[in-house]
Amino acid sequence: MFVFKVGVVGDQTMAAEIAELIAKAGIAVAVAGAGGPYDDFADVDLVIVEGEEAMDSKQEVFAELDACTPGHAILASSSATVSITELADATSRPDQVVGIHFFAPVARKRLVEIVEGDDTSPQTAQAAANFARAIRKQPVRCAECPGFVVDRIRLAAATELSDDDGQRAAELTEVYGDRFEVADHAADQSELRAFAEACMVVEEGVAGIRDVDLGMALGAGTAPGPFARADQRGLDDLLAAMQTAEDDWGEAFAPPVLLRRLVAQGRLGAKSGQGFYPYPPTAAEGPVRLDARGEVAIVWLDNPPANSISGAVVEGLTAAWKQIEAQGSRAMVLASASPALFCAGADVKAFTQMDAAAGAQLLDSVHALLRAWETSSVATVAAVNGLAVGGGCELAMACDVRLAGSSATFGQPEVNLGIIPGFGGTQRLPRLVGPAKALEMNLTGEAVSADDAYEHGLVNRVTADHELFDAALAWARKLAGQAPVAVQQIKRAATAAGLDDGIAAEKEGFAAAFASADAHEGIDAFLGRRRPEWRGN
Repeated sequence: MFVFKVGVVGDQTMAAEIAELIAKAGIAVAVAGAGGPYDDFADVDLVIVEGEEAMDSKQEVFAELDACTPGHAILASSSATVSITELADATSRPDQVVGIHFFAPVARKRLVEIVEGDDTSPQTAQAAANFARAIRKQPVRCAECPGFVVDRIRLAAATELSDDDGQRAAELTEVYGDRFEVADHAADQSELRAFAEACMVVEEGVAGIRDVDLGMALGAGTAPGPFARADQRGLDDLLAAMQTAEDDWGEAFAPPVLLRRLVAQGRLGAKSGQGFYPYPPTAAEGPVRLDARGEVAIVWLDNPPANSISGAVVEGLTAAWKQIEAQGSRAMVLASASPALFCAGADVKAFTQMDAAAGAQLLDSVHALLRAWETSSVATVAAVNGLAVGGGCELAMACDVRLAGSSATFGQPEVNLGIIPGFGGTQRLPRLVGPAKALEMNLTGEAVSADDAYEHGLVNRVTADHELFDAALAWARKLAGQAPVAVQQIKRAATAAGLDDGIAAEKEGFAAAFASADAHEGIDAFLGRRRPEWRGN
């Protein structure tokens, strides 16, 4: 689904601001009032209806748009209060109805909530998210619920309200109960209420922790978000505070199951190395940090704000890899120190300052490193949280296993800059997703969701955002327990060029592995019903 022209419907100032924003992004816009006429909408790809909060009136608008726009067009509501699912019932294309909720002032607020109704298809939601990025907004995806993400959490903690917020809080109170009644709480108690509501949003499957934190930071101006702030405070301290508040103020402060579970696991936040998010060791410095968990090495990308791949990052990754091989680690997890994203790709600005020789040397260094990962006996696991595009997607593809948090996004957008993937994207992507899907991603530059990536084989598993790092460690521990010679030969055979070469490499690898001491140990251990003790030879 591609967006070349957008129709904007509405009579209020915000509709005009949305239309202006879209036009500034170079996308054609047609504008109409809530009652039409919609003469210029015959060739639109997306319609955004702003205002018109009454359900009956808005359903009439959507029914009319359903009849006068192309069958492929997405119909979107920018209202924060009207049900997307009910609006969809007024159309013949409920799978193509979605919420695209802007925040005022439109020109300055970066956030857009992509709200999925009961019938909204994943393709529609992803197309809406890609459109938001095209107009330079940060999308967060969420399931439909009253208040969506930002208003629901923000109003749960409010101590005073404007007239508009007061009406919205009353609507939320009617749905959720008296926890949305405004109370004169101290700042810490207000923070506890926001945190409790944020946990409910996650536990109900409305949104993941990353989208909640991004939404609150960009939509409500409360950075860091509730989960990142909880990690900094310490989850054990937060749990104690909520237990006390529950005794004093009642059920609204009851410690969420999610919080109690993490504390029971010893995930206490930044001070313990993991809470809602994982954290690299504080003693390490530089854009790449190395950590060790037994036989598993953790390589952290830590190059704020976007973990862009620069010369220094490549040098850091190469140095970390040499140390991993020297210390005999059997598995590596590639993770991000940023809770917001995995890696936004190459540092394009730095590339423009390189001459041809320096650029070629960087490319050679990256390719040599990634091929070393692929042919080594060290198993590699990418833990992809958030955005992994361009070089970030290529780093992940060079790993043996890719795990994605539910809010992860993958893409090869280089074509949009007039260039092509340079770190293996034209070669590894078709091996993983097939030539047709790879050409689609490389030629369009459109991003895909974590679920879409899983469906096409780009990732091995999709997990809840806050369980991603634990899942990556579990995979790494499993792979670290396999016979190193066999691991290496399997990897080398799997990356051979063509089928004949691959079969030849597989036979050669099998012979090498079968003749190894580890193969004898593995067979003996199997027959003896015991765990093997690998020696790597």
